[in-house]
Amino acid sequence: MRLPDDDEIYDVDQTYLGPPGYYIGRLRYRMIAVTPVVVLVGLAFLVKTGIGFTLLSVALTVLISLRLSQWIVDKTTHERPIGVLVTTFWHELTATRVPLKGLHARRPSAFRSRTTAIEDAHPLPLGRRRRWRSYANWKSAAHKGE
Repeated sequence: MRLPDDDEIYDVDQTYLGPPGYYIGRLRYRMIAVTPVVVLVGLAFLVKTGIGFTLLSVALTVLISLRLSQWIVDKTTHERPIGVLVTTFWHELTATRVPLKGLHARRPSAFRSRTTAIEDAHPLPLGRRRRWRSYANWKSAAHKGE
């Protein structure tokens, strides 16, 4: 089991505090390298999907890219570099899966498509001729009384 390093000096060494005289917030060095790549991938996604470059789409892309970059930087350490994270993600995407064809349940009979429409002329089934004849005779007798 590995415990996180609680050494404050080690944590400060990972953090860029900004140029001298200006404080722009704590920024990890890895985030400086990861964020432009993620933003460019997001902008390429906008072009590929045809959304286009509007103020809203670019602003949302940058905000989502920043949050995604923070997540990537939080999940990576010097023991688990970004390359391992990308490789793991790729293996998860391309892994073989159990085929779902046989795992689906049959649809209930109420939702199955009908083979014939109601009141359509159709040939009588061979095994049920008598019942169908009696039904047809009863129906024709009901119409004669009208």
